[in-house]
Amino acid sequence: MIPASRILALSLALAPAAARADSIRCDGGIVSVGDAMIDLLGKCGPPSLVEDRWRRKTAVERWTYNFGPDRFLQFVTLVDGKVALVERGGYGYPPEKLAEHQERGRPRCDGSGIHVGDSKLDLLAKCGEPAIQESRLEKRGDAAGRGSFVRVDVWTYDFGPRSFVQFATLENGTVVRVEHGSYGYAR
Repeated sequence: MIPASRILALSLALAPAAARADSIRCDGGIVSVGDAMIDLLGKCGPPSLVEDRWRRKTAVERWTYNFGPDRFLQFVTLVDGKVALVERGGYGYPPEKLAEHQERGRPRCDGSGIHVGDSKLDLLAKCGEPAIQESRLEKRGDAAGRGSFVRVDVWTYDFGPRSFVQFATLENGTVVRVEHGSYGYAR
C-alpha cells in the first residue's frame, strides 16, 4: 500500500496548472484536504463531472464543481475516498450551458475555442460531446526507469465538411494538445 503522503505528493506533481488550494467553500460549509468523500458530497452536493483515474493500485477520482459564471470552477481530487487536492480553475458556466452537453450531435463551437489547458468540463460547455471519445493508459518513465501510467483521452470533433476535424488530447482530464485532421463529414 502506498502511503497517503506519497499519493498526495504524486497528485501535486501531476496536477495541471490550476491554482492549488487546501479547501473548497460550498453552500453547506468548507471541505478541506483530508476530509472524507461524504463530507464533500454533503456540503457541496453532487459534482458537475466525475472522472475516474488510477495511480498504481489506488483509486483516484477528480470531481469538478461548477458554481456558475460568477465563481471559479473547483477541481477536487479524491484518493481512496478522501480529499487529497483542491484546485481552482477558470470561471464557471451557466447551468443551462452545461445541460446542452447532454445532447449529441453537431458541436456548438467551430474548434477555435479548444485550447491547451482546457478541462473536460470546458470542452463540454464550449463544444458539447465529441463525435468520438477514445481512452488509453500510457506509461511514462523517468531517467531511472521508474514509471507510472497516465490516462490519455482523445476527443474527436467533426465540424462538418467545410471545417477541419479536431483532435483534443487530454491527459488526466486536461487538454495537452490540439491537432487538425482532414475536412469533416456531412451529417
